[in-house]
Amino acid sequence: MSTVSAKQLHQETKFVLNQLEQGESFVLTRNGRPIGRIEPITSKPVPDWAPIMAEVWEAQKKIKTAGRVPNPVLAERSRRRR
Repeated sequence: MSTVSAKQLHQETKFVLNQLEQGESFVLTRNGRPIGRIEPITSKPVPDWAPIMAEVWEAQKKIKTAGRVPNPVLAERSRRRR
């Protein structure tokens, strides 16, 4: 973990941000005293849709399709595409 002063951060912001993007962490100092820490954000993995949507898909399967009236707008749209 590197140390960066408040003045250095002000003067070399682009350099510090580039290092941060590469995964480096910094201790921020003012007048030689540590006052904070700057750390890169770890990217969270994108969750797979299957576990998220499983409950919704199950609920959709349980809906009875018999007796349902088809949406006339969707039927017309389908008819015009042919």
